[in-house]
Amino acid sequence: MSPSLPSRPGGRVRLLVVSLLLALASLLVAPAAGAAPRAAAADVAATADRLTRALGAQGAGAYLDASGRLTVNVLGAGAAAQVRAAGATPRLVARSTASLERVKAALDAAGTAPVGSSWGVDVVSNTVLVSVPAGRGAAFVARARSFGAAARVQRAPAVQTQAFYGGQAILHSGSRCSAGFITRSGSGRNYVLTAGHCTNLGGTWTTSSGQTIGPVAASSFPGNDFGAIRISNPAALDPRGGVLYYGAFQDITGASRVPVNSNACKTGSTTGTTCGMVQAYNVTVRYAEGTVYGLTRTNICTQPGDSGGAMFAGSQAQGITSGGSIGGCGNGFQSFFQPADEALSVYGLTLL
Repeated sequence: MSPSLPSRPGGRVRLLVVSLLLALASLLVAPAAGAAPRAAAADVAATADRLTRALGAQGAGAYLDASGRLTVNVLGAGAAAQVRAAGATPRLVARSTASLERVKAALDAAGTAPVGSSWGVDVVSNTVLVSVPAGRGAAFVARARSFGAAARVQRAPAVQTQAFYGGQAILHSGSRCSAGFITRSGSGRNYVLTAGHCTNLGGTWTTSSGQTIGPVAASSFPGNDFGAIRISNPAALDPRGGVLYYGAFQDITGASRVPVNSNACKTGSTTGTTCGMVQAYNVTVRYAEGTVYGLTRTNICTQPGDSGGAMFAGSQAQGITSGGSIGGCGNGFQSFFQPADEALSVYGLTLL
């Protein structure tokens, strides 16, 4: 489907996650040590953005170290002094962001990536991390290794999109996904923002109790993984503001991306609220249905049926659940999210 939403942006950003998808208490888990921080996410994100813009080509990405301190990769002493002056920790690295993005772009263009693989710049290791399922993709692995130390290859479980067929949540023709964010267009119409591989099914979506939500208004997948369902029946959705966080609603005030290694959580109709760590941005994933670019990689547990659910860090909206590793959330699990800010910008929507 082609996008049909107005493109004019709105005002103050807020969001509402559709709580009807998370009504079962058994789907919610107790907060753990990895739970998302409830404050300061916006401040840390703003500092990281300001530093990386100021450093330009002398910066190579920012992340939080094991103690939670903002660390900025730099290519020289002058840049390191700028970072220290701003109260962050500089780390001297060998490769620039631009050089690593060129490696990633070459892999994007290679055309030999096996289904279930992913690759993107990893700021912590200052390499392009390439994840390929065991026994697959010999040609792609060889291409990645041709870049020497700039690329790091690991064998990992295959990844897939996470719609689910049968069950309860937002439903259409037997498929099950999760609603992400309720949004508003410049013309005043409201939409549910969710995964594009779900909205690609088209048609009218309903709640688990059979109430009509509305028809698909726009869908973008593959390439991207976001879509919008027009809300024709507001009574089907919970009107409260905020994001469901372990059974309580929390205000969201923006959609700024947090630094790598920040804690974040997601809500979904299968696994409820789960938390983990943001590992990388701008990751390419080769799904069976096609390749998606610009995703966020995390270790947050997701399972089939969670597709389209909301990811957030403190007060900041982060993304829409796209896919994850096959075979559960054990050691080495990876999940992938469509960044929320991109989807909102493309459709000209604001979060309520």
